[in-house]
Amino acid sequence: MIKALPLCLLLGLLAACSKQGPAPATASQASAAPTIPVVNVGVTDEACEPMQLTVKRGKTQFLIKNNSARAVEWEILKGVYVVEERENIAPGFSQKLTAKLEPGKYEMTCGLLSNPHGVLIVE
Repeated sequence: MIKALPLCLLLGLLAACSKQGPAPATASQASAAPTIPVVNVGVTDEACEPMQLTVKRGKTQFLIKNNSARAVEWEILKGVYVVEERENIAPGFSQKLTAKLEPGKYEMTCGLLSNPHGVLIVE
């Protein structure tokens, strides 16, 4: 005949048999994740602020702030091709754009398409 196990022992056995999830990330593991550089860009009625940017190849996050009184767009162009873009950024608002860029010289549209284009250099 089987005798009843004490409750403490039974709970311990159940806990030992249960599946355990992955261990939480340690501080050293969290810091090993690569950080993506952030570049601030302002767009006015006439231009970008700044009109020339230099970034490293790979991923870059652009934080685009509309400093004008109308909805604007910001684009990265390679020749006539749009590489990345954010459209209809409302006045006073910001939008993020993360782009993975190869080395070269690009243009940036700054608000209206008729505005002077900025220069984006990727090293």
